[in-house]
Amino acid sequence: MEDLANILMTEAANQGIELTQIRMNKEFLEEIRFRNGNLERVNTSILQGIGVRVRLKSAWGFASVDSWEKTEALEALRRAIKIAKASSLAKRKDDGNLVEEPAHQDTYVVSVKENPFDKDLEEKVAFLKETNIRIRDSHETIRMYLTNYQARKVDTWFFSSEGAQIHQVLPYTGAQHTAVAVAPPEIQRRTLENFQSRGWEAIEDLDLFSLAEKVGKEVAVLATQAKKSPSGVIPLILEPYQLGLTIHESLGHPTELDRVLGYEADFAGTSFMTPDKLGILKYGNERVTMTNDPTMKGVLAHYKYDDEGTLAKKFHPVKEGIFQEYQSDREHAGMLERKFSTGNSKAQSYRFVPIIRMANLYMEPDPSGYNGIEELIEDTKYGVYGLNWKSHSISDKRVNFQFATQMGYLIENGEIKHPIKNLTYQGITTDFWNSVSGMTKQMQIWGLPYCGKGAPMQVGYVSHGGPWTRFDNVRIGISD
Repeated sequence: MEDLANILMTEAANQGIELTQIRMNKEFLEEIRFRNGNLERVNTSILQGIGVRVRLKSAWGFASVDSWEKTEALEALRRAIKIAKASSLAKRKDDGNLVEEPAHQDTYVVSVKENPFDKDLEEKVAFLKETNIRIRDSHETIRMYLTNYQARKVDTWFFSSEGAQIHQVLPYTGAQHTAVAVAPPEIQRRTLENFQSRGWEAIEDLDLFSLAEKVGKEVAVLATQAKKSPSGVIPLILEPYQLGLTIHESLGHPTELDRVLGYEADFAGTSFMTPDKLGILKYGNERVTMTNDPTMKGVLAHYKYDDEGTLAKKFHPVKEGIFQEYQSDREHAGMLERKFSTGNSKAQSYRFVPIIRMANLYMEPDPSGYNGIEELIEDTKYGVYGLNWKSHSISDKRVNFQFATQMGYLIENGEIKHPIKNLTYQGITTDFWNSVSGMTKQMQIWGLPYCGKGAPMQVGYVSHGGPWTRFDNVRIGISD
């Protein structure tokens, strides 16, 4: 592979290319899906190929091929060069140099306790079927029940004409249970899941049998016992999963620097967090510190190097309430004259050009905060507690939003009064994060392997979370 990369880089240099980046991927994927006790999908595949990106006069060219053969790789290189030369004829408004990054030479392999691909397929299928049926058996109102399992291992070699040589092996494993309960006129849905950068041990820790019972019992509660959500301006408590998705939409996407500079507008537009607000905007109150940290081991969005060879970094997009940093790659960081890339350039596979993607983005807990969700609820006289994402809507610049949660509870006099259904909350982004009034000392991180961005769309593996958090004066509505 090194020999092939050198051949490609030499050919590109001979044609006047200033920078060549080569990604060779070998991806192993296994998916198993059950619906209502029936095996709906079994897929085991290997995806292998090369993505070539070249730069000429501030313009990029990219091409890929599903092969590691020299002849086909050279053809992909020629297509990338042709695109770069054509693109260089158009003057860009923000031409600039890439920010500097050392030429790393490294091998990084995330080890797993138990390789999911080594486990017998028939045993995995039987195990997942049994967990799927456990959902049905948890309550008589359940009419549809799904179980999804996925294991993925991505082996990547990265070479650049700047001298980088990086080999990185990253695992991804997780599962999801979904249940739908029908108790006319009610139809309710509940989903619980987690995906991590680990092996089969992630499935064991998730305990799919217990999770199946939980998702089944809770959807039945929603369909048969839950009352309508209150409405008005009241305190809201979010658990880490739903908190993370709120962070994803109201901070993650609006701090992607390509979106900010107008080079990305798919999936809900651009961003209100423009460069004039950097270091100034009071995004939240002093309790709010947001961290992007793909170096955290075990979480789904873990990596050591991004897909243009930049060393991953832990940094704070928001620190003590103040907007401090964008998520960037080398090009867009250079456009804004930042000193470094934050290492957020990722591609779904070798078939795609890298774009700026959020990684492991979460809110820091409060070391002097509440000792658990029970204590936080005890200190809340009246409010609602929302769990897990159901739907969301967000404005084109991420100024305001509305979320609906799957599950909810009414809080009165510091106690859970009863479950509620169809809980929604709305807010202006900065008003919402400035209303944080308490959080726990503990936090959780959840993995989500389905963030969409770009055209053509790429699927990103992200992770989010934080502490159990209370917000004051939140507009709560009802959606029937």
